[in-house]
Amino acid sequence: MRTSRTYKLQLSEKGVDQFLACHCRLARMTREFISYGTTLHVAMSILDGCDPAEIVAELESPLCGALGGPSFRFVGTTSRLANIVDRIASRLIESGECGGGVATWRLYNVALIMFLASEDRELQSAYRKAALITT
Repeated sequence: MRTSRTYKLQLSEKGVDQFLACHCRLARMTREFISYGTTLHVAMSILDGCDPAEIVAELESPLCGALGGPSFRFVGTTSRLANIVDRIASRLIESGECGGGVATWRLYNVALIMFLASEDRELQSAYRKAALITT
C-alpha cells in the first residue's frame, strides 16, 4: 500500500492566496515547517467534521467558485487523505443535500473556506491528528 500520494488542487489566484493564508496560519500556530500537504490534510479534516448542509451551502457560495480556477497545484500527503475525501463525498450523497457527486477540487476549496473560519483549537486538534497519521 502506498503511504503517500499527490493531490491536485484547481485554483484561481484568489484560491492560491487562500491556500497560502491557511498554510501560513497553521505554520505560525504550530511553529513548524509544515508541508503543503499537511495544510490540505488539516483543512479536509476540518471539513470532515462539518454538517453536510453546511458543506453544500459553501459549495454553492460565490467564494467557492471564486477560489477555483485554471491553475493546477499539486501537494503531497498521506494516501489516507483519499479516505477522508471519500467519506465526505459519501456523506453528502447520503444526506440528500447534494444530488450527484461533487468535484474533489470543489471540496478542497470549501475546506479552505472552513479552515480560515475555524478556531485555533479546532485547527490544533486537526493538526495533531494529521501529524499522528503522517509520521
